[in-house]
Amino acid sequence: MNLPFRYLPEGLQDADAVMRWCVEEPLWQHEHIQMFGRTVVVPRMVAWYGDAGVRYRYSGVQHCADGWPNPLWELKVELARLVDADWNFVLLNRYRDGRDWMGWHRDDEKAMNGVVASVSLGATRGFRLEVGDERYKLDLEHGSVVVFDGRLRHTLTRTRRPVGERFNLTFRCIDASAGHAHA
Repeated sequence: MNLPFRYLPEGLQDADAVMRWCVEEPLWQHEHIQMFGRTVVVPRMVAWYGDAGVRYRYSGVQHCADGWPNPLWELKVELARLVDADWNFVLLNRYRDGRDWMGWHRDDEKAMNGVVASVSLGATRGFRLEVGDERYKLDLEHGSVVVFDGRLRHTLTRTRRPVGERFNLTFRCIDASAGHAHA
């Protein structure tokens, strides 16, 4: 069967060290986006890094990268060995518990080439991916990597059951020629 994603349950070599870095180093932010004419707080925290000057815009919010901290640079290089892609941006998501989530959406911004390498750290959470009438469910475990076309509808579900903190690092290729990808 030809699946629309590639799941590597033990894809990351040093998941514990990267998770420690995620807890201690990034400047996590709460985002506010416009949705149906009103401002809402996104139910997760974010941080971002990438090649200096690369900008990634979604939901009306601009994210400008100013370089790669060493742990993320090493992870980018490791992922390039798994997936033939030249990542130039990473969006970090922090889900503090089961109440933090991301609804159904597509990463279909013009500046993005579509391929996403999603690294999961911490608590296992349910991820859904929709392709036409087909829906796929993955339980993303600590240290796993899933590679998929971000233009497909996908979600990280919320849950009432007690779960620990989870970090998700989504590596992307942003196209500078799309007009707004570089400063």
